[in-house]
Amino acid sequence: MGLMFEFSLQTALDVRSRQEKIRMKELAEKLAIEQVIVNKIEQIKKDTTLADTNMNSAKQARVLSTEQMKLLSQFKGRMEVVMGQCQENLVIAKNAVAAKQKVLIEASRAKKTLEILKEKELKRAKEKTAMFERKNMDEIAGNIFVRNQRESQI
Repeated sequence: MGLMFEFSLQTALDVRSRQEKIRMKELAEKLAIEQVIVNKIEQIKKDTTLADTNMNSAKQARVLSTEQMKLLSQFKGRMEVVMGQCQENLVIAKNAVAAKQKVLIEASRAKKTLEILKEKELKRAKEKTAMFERKNMDEIAGNIFVRNQRESQI
């Protein structure tokens, strides 16, 4: 006799599994946004360093015009503003990631709770089946014993 096991809360477990997958996707989206900002910050740092290096090289070569100095100064000023905005956006993005991580952890816990219940229910079902099978085997053995007893008396 095969064990036909149907978890009583399977629908709830399916819903929680789907919710967990959705939360994972949401977290991945927030992590991607955070990474875009981090990359932008790195690019600003590279661009600013390059501008500084070019300015220093031009100063040493004495080929830096007042106009070029002004443009570089404006560029650096603009980069500082953009960097400030990026840093603010990064804080917001990190907070969003943390919030989504928390929601995902809760969804995973909710799913795990039902998985544990499912395991316990399955274990009880297996024990019940094993007990039923033992009882049947004992009954069959008993019948064989009684039949053998009768046959030996004939």
